[in-house]
Amino acid sequence: MFVIPTWISVVGVVMAGLSPVLALGGVALGSYLTRKSDRELDTWRHREETMRMVRWAVEQILEGDEAGTDAGVVTLRSLMRSELLQPEDYDLVAALTAAVAIDRVGPAAYAEIADANTEIVEGGADE
Repeated sequence: MFVIPTWISVVGVVMAGLSPVLALGGVALGSYLTRKSDRELDTWRHREETMRMVRWAVEQILEGDEAGTDAGVVTLRSLMRSELLQPEDYDLVAALTAAVAIDRVGPAAYAEIADANTEIVEGGADE
């Protein structure tokens, strides 16, 4: 009669116990990586939509049509207060809004768009 050595029995029992734990760990790791990827993709989509809206609003403002200018300013105002705008993009959009909107709609209208803490300086760098 053939007898299995004790150490092989112990290894078999340990592997039988660890298999489900290792499988659960693999599933948890896969789930974490999938969620991380989804968050990154969502951030990228928000950024793409934000820049598309900014581009459209600036084009409307620069066309010079009064209705288009109003629509562009309203869009930028809404975007700057929206959750769609990522915190790291806020300064870029605010600077772009200042560069385009102050000359087109005046400092008073821009002040409504910008933060209350933002100081408005009229004129160019050569003045």
